[in-house]
Amino acid sequence: MTPTHPRHQAGARPSGSAALAAAVNARALAAIGDFPGARRAVDDVRTLAEQLDGPESADTWFGYPPQKHAVHLSQAYTLLGDTRAAYRAQDDALALTSSPSVMTRALIAMDTAACLRVDGDPGEAAAMAAAVYDRLPPAYRSGLVHSRAQLLHRHLDGAPRRLLGDALA
Repeated sequence: MTPTHPRHQAGARPSGSAALAAAVNARALAAIGDFPGARRAVDDVRTLAEQLDGPESADTWFGYPPQKHAVHLSQAYTLLGDTRAAYRAQDDALALTSSPSVMTRALIAMDTAACLRVDGDPGEAAAMAAAVYDRLPPAYRSGLVHSRAQLLHRHLDGAPRRLLGDALA
């Protein structure tokens, strides 16, 4: 199965499923270093998301609401190293997150920390990621938040790497 397969399975018609598949595809392509493919997938998801309304954009299992869109774009842009676009998506995601979603806020914070590293501030990146990780309830210290913290950790060295490593231990 190729990274684009789920997107094609979702169909060409704008739908919540098609937008989600495009968003996941963008993140996957960025994660494996296919930046041109990831940028095309980001364009695809943005085009799809602009066309959604009603149940397709509702905050349900089958919808693709603006908040979910911003969270996915945050990760895609972060992985692409496009920190300006990532920060905008992070701000949008937080503004659209009305609930005290521990997971969403932690994921966005990990993306912000990764952007800080790309922007040349590894100490602040490590401090932010470690603080977020330390505040998480144990049930949230695995899965996506943990993998994003580990990815950041692998890109750090010296004191910032030790700081985040201690939090992850």
